[in-house]
Amino acid sequence: MAFVVSGAALNIAGHGCAHGYPAVLFAQLKASGDLVLTDHDTSWIASAVGAMGIVGNFISPVLMTKFGRQKAHLFTTVPALLGWIIFVMGNSVPLFLIARLLHGLALGLRTPLAAILVAEYTDPKYRGAFLGTFAISLGLGIFLSHLWGAQLTWKMTAGVCAIFPLVSMAIISLSPESPCWLISKGKFEEAKKAFRWVRGEGAEQQEELDAMINSQKEEINIEKQRNDVNRFTCNGMFRNMINSIKDALRIFKKKEFYKPAIIAISMLIVFEFGGAHMFAAYGNTILQAVLNKDEVKDVAWQFTVIDLLRTVCAFFAIFLLKYFKRRIILFTSGVLTILSLSSISIFIYLRDYEVFTASNILDTVPMCLMVIYTLVFCLGLVPLNWVICGEVFPLAYRSVGSTLSTSFLTPAFVVSMKTAPHLYSSIGVQGAFLVYSAVLTVFLAVIYALLPETKDRTLQDIEDDFKGKKKADTEVQMTLLNKDDIVVVN
Repeated sequence: MAFVVSGAALNIAGHGCAHGYPAVLFAQLKASGDLVLTDHDTSWIASAVGAMGIVGNFISPVLMTKFGRQKAHLFTTVPALLGWIIFVMGNSVPLFLIARLLHGLALGLRTPLAAILVAEYTDPKYRGAFLGTFAISLGLGIFLSHLWGAQLTWKMTAGVCAIFPLVSMAIISLSPESPCWLISKGKFEEAKKAFRWVRGEGAEQQEELDAMINSQKEEINIEKQRNDVNRFTCNGMFRNMINSIKDALRIFKKKEFYKPAIIAISMLIVFEFGGAHMFAAYGNTILQAVLNKDEVKDVAWQFTVIDLLRTVCAFFAIFLLKYFKRRIILFTSGVLTILSLSSISIFIYLRDYEVFTASNILDTVPMCLMVIYTLVFCLGLVPLNWVICGEVFPLAYRSVGSTLSTSFLTPAFVVSMKTAPHLYSSIGVQGAFLVYSAVLTVFLAVIYALLPETKDRTLQDIEDDFKGKKKADTEVQMTLLNKDDIVVVN
């Protein structure tokens, strides 16, 4: 089980390298002068990932359904590897754009796939921990790409980053197909072997496997009967098509679908505009402005510290998710992130107006504020983005909901990455931080109004909550039962 998920974790780490790499590329090209990049060029290179990410989001479910989870997962490593090869061999803006488009395709393909892999391969009691490894892998990939970029050339850095998809490809090739997918295709004997390979043997495992197989057999029989009735009649086929469209539209009207969809989309926007990917790509620019430094080399160690903190926070976040409720972590992290971004902005404005002039304040306070921002953001909003998006959708709509919500991730990514350089040059990093604080405030308010507590609750319980159904109070029921049992003696 851990072996299979490690392939996904390495894939996500490669995704982190792809997000961290632009900062290395832009900084080294600017320092060397070998290739002059304008703000227009850098914004397109950084945001090109999102353009193909949208395409990948809609191709991924087709690949997963037709060819299986394992083959779809293996396919995601191909464009990632090709992207790194082009970075190694290329030396022009068009080639950089092609490489980033390939990385975007890989990102779009793996985003809907990642949560499904965890759900189908792992035991329920370990799913939360394995889901938390995605945040660790993402932070580790960004940290390593920046660390290597500080020691190696941008071409050599791309070559080292190519190791991740290669190793991931090898692990995925040795992994079995998803038992759930095999069962859905009626390949029950193959499914039994794959299930025992990833989950082992035991009474609970056998019960879960039998339940899945029996459920699928019932669905196959029902579908066969329906097809026998409508197979050779035009009216039957037309009626099936109309009913399918009606069923799809009916889903969007259900509270248990559209409320989780709004929550998931809001979480993804908070994730993006909170700085999950912007700092990885434009970290040098941000730190130069916040710390008031002239050269990229003047913020090298600070950049490394922030990257390391992101990875460490991802480890600690797993323990927070285990012991604290989702809403407490989410809104504590959200409020503190908004306050830290606003504080950084206010400090820069005051420094520009020479309210602060003492050198010890100018040297220590901005870095301390950046550390606080990194801690509060990466301990809560970053890992919860994966967790909540995986928990809020009821099982019946998880496939549709995951595709719909992740399709909003790439447009948000494009907008945030494309507008960031223009905001930094027009209103400064301090002004951009105020804009991001406002965006976070709006969407966190939406989440606050719609999100129920999901920790340690079943999907059915969460679904009933979105439907508006309330559980009857057990103590009240027992009291009523006791009153009915009272015998009145005259």
